Amino acid sequence: MTTRRFDRLILSVIGCAVIATAFASLVSPQSGVTANPRVSFDQAHAESAHLNQGVKRVAPEDLELAAGVTVASLREAQAVAKRFESMGYHLDRVREHGMPVPRVFLAEMPRDLHAVPEVSLKKTVFFQTMLPLILQENERILADRHRLIGLKAQVAMGRKLAARDRLWLAVLAERYKVKDDNLNTLMARVDIIPPSLAMAQAAEESGWGTSRFAQVGNAIYGQWTTADGDGLVPEQRPEGMDHKVKAFDNLQQSVAAYMRNLNTHGAYRALRRERGKLRSAGDALDGARLAGTLTKYSQRGHEYVETVRTIIDVNNLRELDDARLVADSQDGDQSA
Repeated sequence: MTTRRFDRLILSVIGCAVIATAFASLVSPQSGVTANPRVSFDQAHAESAHLNQGVKRVAPEDLELAAGVTVASLREAQAVAKRFESMGYHLDRVREHGMPVPRVFLAEMPRDLHAVPEVSLKKTVFFQTMLPLILQENERILADRHRLIGLKAQVAMGRKLAARDRLWLAVLAERYKVKDDNLNTLMARVDIIPPSLAMAQAAEESGWGTSRFAQVGNAIYGQWTTADGDGLVPEQRPEGMDHKVKAFDNLQQSVAAYMRNLNTHGAYRALRRERGKLRSAGDALDGARLAGTLTKYSQRGHEYVETVRTIIDVNNLRELDDARLVADSQDGDQSA
């Protein structure tokens, strides 16, 4: 049996085990699990086990300010702003002094965000909410990228990879839709999205977190799905169209799906190519420059690109591209 066939056999065994576990849970579901009635979520694309690693939930009233605390939700914008203030979390400090961003992850946008009269407060709460989520997903991607770089170096030196590493590569290739575990293609796809670009697109696509899709389905980036029952139907969907806006259990899943979309879909090959050029030149990843490759993200084409770039410039988002989460030396994440 060849090495590749052995790896695929192991994957098949793991897949069968997962299916068996899922079947058992359907036959004898665990008690105490409450479904979210507001959200229709596509489990086939969720990879929820990957997205929810290290996330623990406690009630808002049990929130402590120490690192390592996770909170399910804070529903009012003023409450969120006060919580960030009490943690010393200010975007200006992140920009000007390189202050690490706390590991505080909101599960959903504040419900009254649309009613906040102060535009500056609304925008600040939105960006403060999105930045940790984006940095968290980028952190996960970078961990995979660093391991991939190490394995690629081993292959270049003619070393045989360990079975666990070959299996990890096969799983990674599956996630990033790469055939034959091609390391060069994986290197082009397993990479981060600059926070400036991710935040600007989030603002534009979700109406600064106030759209129905963002509020009801945690759909920050307006990704479409045509699967039956998996998403929210646009109110003005043209007759004959069957698309929906994909819904998520929480904001982190929406961010992860957005990055996976840019890193795998054929429509965004130009972004990956441009990002690769920046990497090869040793340059920083420029969100505004990469935005120029996203004419296919919206039917508005170049107008959409200019809107995203304007959001980046007006809100000084480039200065947040070097932001980093506070060192994860505590027991878990901080999430609100």
